[in-house]
Amino acid sequence: MNVRRSPFLRDSAAAIAVLVGLYALAFVQFQPVQIPGYLLMVGFGVIDTLAGPITANYDLWFGVYLVALGLGAGAFAGLLRTASRRADLPAWRVAVAGAAAVVGVLSLLFALGVLFTSTQVTPVLITATTAVFFFALAAWLAGLFSVEMRPTR
Repeated sequence: MNVRRSPFLRDSAAAIAVLVGLYALAFVQFQPVQIPGYLLMVGFGVIDTLAGPITANYDLWFGVYLVALGLGAGAFAGLLRTASRRADLPAWRVAVAGAAAVVGVLSLLFALGVLFTSTQVTPVLITATTAVFFFALAAWLAGLFSVEMRPTR
């Protein structure tokens, strides 16, 4: 199968790479960049809790989880491509936008989960802000809005 004829596969592969990169940021010793990686881990933790403890082959199942998120991001990238008014965008931008939107959804779900199950405000504010950031990044990358930059005098 030719990848050029299958934008879903191309978008999914790029989104998986972005998600793996965001997961790797969880191990950087600078807390603000760790948030997306931790959100990916928390999302898998919820699945682990609901499906029963996945102690055997944990790394394999986490990889399957990242691939599933990447496939979802690839599908969402197709929707973003359709919604975008710009046809001149590079394919990688729309694929990265799909991955950013998936992380935004995970962040928003985490914020809502903490909001309705505890009295802690700080995690809600941090993850809600992260969700807004990733949604705005996804919209910008997909060309749903643009930021005009004028040269200074």
